[in-house]
Amino acid sequence: MAVAQISVKESLCRRILDLSDEEVGMVERYVSDLESHEPNEVTAAVLADSEAGRNMSRIYDDVEEMLSDLLKTGNA
Repeated sequence: MAVAQISVKESLCRRILDLSDEEVGMVERYVSDLESHEPNEVTAAVLADSEAGRNMSRIYDDVEEMLSDLLKTGNA
């Protein structure tokens, strides 16, 4: 484990120790939700493309062009 990762973990542990019981419960529920979350089919496909190095996203400089493309594909 890199020194930077250890520093982040130590910082996070210090912050957790300062949480109230209610806040600790919220964090625990959040972590449990993250562990049990199953992405939907579209998200899973995007993640697979990303992991395979296939970036299928497009960057827009014009909002009107983006909306036009969204409306064409039915994703709006």
